[in-house]
Amino acid sequence: MPHRNRRRTATADATSINANDDETASLYLALLQSSHPTAEGLRSQGFPQDQLDEQLPILMQRGMIQAVDEESWYVVPPEVAMPAYAAALEDRARLVRATTQAMSRVYVRTQSERRLNPDVGILPLTSLVEVTQALHQVTSTAQSWVLSSRTDSPLSRYLLDAPRAISTTPFLNSQGEPLHVRLDIDPALMTDDNASEIMHARASAGDEIRLTAGMPFTGAVNDRGLAMIDLKDRGGTPVGVLMNFANGGDVVRDCLEFAWRLGVPWRPADDPASERDMLDSRDRRILRLMANGVSDAAISRQIGISSRTVERRVRVIMDRVNATTRFQAGVLAARQGLI
Repeated sequence: MPHRNRRRTATADATSINANDDETASLYLALLQSSHPTAEGLRSQGFPQDQLDEQLPILMQRGMIQAVDEESWYVVPPEVAMPAYAAALEDRARLVRATTQAMSRVYVRTQSERRLNPDVGILPLTSLVEVTQALHQVTSTAQSWVLSSRTDSPLSRYLLDAPRAISTTPFLNSQGEPLHVRLDIDPALMTDDNASEIMHARASAGDEIRLTAGMPFTGAVNDRGLAMIDLKDRGGTPVGVLMNFANGGDVVRDCLEFAWRLGVPWRPADDPASERDMLDSRDRRILRLMANGVSDAAISRQIGISSRTVERRVRVIMDRVNATTRFQAGVLAARQGLI
């Protein structure tokens, strides 16, 4: 008597990730290679019955096969089944991305209520996890704007090495509206290989970016007065402080606003300011970077040219603006409207 297929009802979502997806793919390939796939034929190829019971319903739910009867199946052509399954996965991914920020706001609000005593208004941060949560709390509770600085700190290094979605996702307020984000970066960070890619992504997301040399700390403040700073002790351990407006947030805001006014705007590329401007867009980028203290090696990495080319162009630029030092070149270029 033939072994009947004890099919189970597929209850999982068609887009759910199955721990045995590799085995499911092998079974699907075997079905594709059979002109009349049957349970008996699959068992003869070495597929155990419990695998058939588990994975055939999954393939049916994903629209890759259709049951003819309890012992045989029709295979949907891959050019039909696979794009449809991929579209279902993309829909699920969009749903997850759309709800992530809302869930994060709920999480941050819960953490804030539990950890930040409103009577004290200040919270020490003693680990990179706490520092990262504090930055997220500042951005997720903002209503219209966030001002943030980046120096060579534990948090900045974490964001440079983190998955791109963490550092490049646009910021939204609780109503789902885009926040006005200003990001002030110490040129020392631009030696990192990932810095340029992240800065381009943030600029594409609508952030304003400036370069300011010598900023004292990584920090952030929002329009509601919540602020955080990220430091490190002498042993390199991440430390920081989360504070409200009345207990230091106003000072952080004043400091970051002052640094922002000192900075020079960074843009992925520039058009000439006027027809009389003899510097092309690459030279203007070099000028903007060198005026903010960025080293030749970092400029080379940012723009994608050799260090020798950078040195040669720096000499040309300084001659063009009649400067004797890099700092003077920045001042004179600003006066001439070149940056």
